[in-house]
Order: sequence, then structure tokens, then C-alpha cells
Amino acid sequence: MGSKTTFSNFRDFGGLEIPGGRKFKDGMIYRCSRLAPKNAEEKEILQGLKLDCVLDFRTPAEVKEKPDKLPKGVEYVNVSVFGDTKFQILAPTRKSKLALLRCTDSQFDEIMQGIRDSYAYMPYARHAYKELFARLNAGKKLAFHCTAGKDRTGVAAMIIELALGRTREQAHEQYMLSNQKRAGKNGKLMKMLRLLPLSDKFYECVNYSTRTHDELFDIAYDAIFSKYPTIDEFLLKEYGVTAENIKAWRDTYTEEVKAK
Repeated sequence: MGSKTTFSNFRDFGGLEIPGGRKFKDGMIYRCSRLAPKNAEEKEILQGLKLDCVLDFRTPAEVKEKPDKLPKGVEYVNVSVFGDTKFQILAPTRKSKLALLRCTDSQFDEIMQGIRDSYAYMPYARHAYKELFARLNAGKKLAFHCTAGKDRTGVAAMIIELALGRTREQAHEQYMLSNQKRAGKNGKLMKMLRLLPLSDKFYECVNYSTRTHDELFDIAYDAIFSKYPTIDEFLLKEYGVTAENIKAWRDTYTEEVKAK
């Protein structure tokens, strides 16, 4: 499905099936982690995507530490999903990682609860996701990402998939796929951390924060549908995305599945 790259957790929406005989078009919407080519080959791959824009959902601190490296002419939009909220402390920066080493077991529990709470908040991060939806309204060929491409990115992807007719189960499957996509990176991280004399609660917290979880998807999904009966009404009331806009998304970003 979609373009081949070595970028972490990089996915083309292309090929994702939609009930009723449609699917996402190849090469129109991508989701990923930070976009920073490591070599000439990756630079060529990124150039070849011919993106109109990239939306970066990371905090300013994350961006300052590890900025994107994009081809000339690509619109870059940095809009932090966490904004000025308490959840910005969850962003994986050098400062937050060092602070994690000094946490008590009760603080680790607070961090994991903070992650759960952030999932109830994220669907309503209007200041950030409105920029994504505005570019979908304009028919842009785009990529969106955060640091790992699983949480802030995962919630945005869920909303788009549901808006264009994919089921809860289909969206959930894509959300959970991050664990497979990031298995190598996460495995290396845990192997390195296991060399340190740290508490079991520390390892539990790191494992929780570096993976996607069924309960987190459910929290984000329920945050929407406990308040709104449909994804269309959610998008209209919270983001001003109309039925006409969603039809235009469908025309631009999806196509009929051709009979074999």
C-alpha cells in the first residue's frame, strides 16, 4: 500500500478500503513521524512525493530539537496539538525524558493517566486539526505527523478515516498498526533501558507511552460519539466542516474500487 520509504511509521492512506466499494487514492494523504531524510536516497523519496504541505503537530520544543527537513516549495505548518494545555509535558523532549528518570512510582501512574486524559482532549484540539481540515478542503496533497506518528497523528487519522466512511474497526486496525511499524525502534529502546537499574514502574510507563493501546483508541472515539451522534455532526459543530466539504474530500481523496 502506497509509497515505500524508510521513514518511521510512514504510511500512505492509499489503498485503505471504504465500505461501499471505494478506497483511498494512492499518494494523496500520508501519515508519519518526523520527516527528516538521513541520506540522498531518502531525500529523493521525499522529493518524489510532490507534497503540497506538511502539518507538524509537535510542540515548539520538539521541533526545535529535531526539525523537519523538507524539499523546497513544500508548505510547512507547525501547529501543536497540545498547545498551551497541561498535556504539553507529555511531549518527548530531552527535558521530559530526563525528568522521567527522576519520577516516583506514583508519578509514573500520573503520567499514564495523563496520556489517557490527552486522548479525550485531542479530538477537540481545534487550533491544530482545523489547519489539517482546511488543507483537505483545499484538496492539498499532504502529510501530517508528530514525533512517533501514533498519538496526535493517530487521532487525526482516525477522524479522517471515519469522515470518509471507514468503520470503527477499520480505523482501530490502522491506529494499532503503529505498534508493528515501530516494533524495531521500541525494542531497541527497551533493550537499552533494561541495562539501567530502574523500577518496574518506569519500564511499565515507557512501554505504555511508546505503544498504541485499545483503550486509548476507545477514549478518543468515545470522546466524539458520547457528544455527537455522527462524525459529520462532530466535524460541522467543532470544525465547521460541512457535508459539502466532506463530499469534496471523498471526490478528491477516494475512488471506486475497480472490478477485477
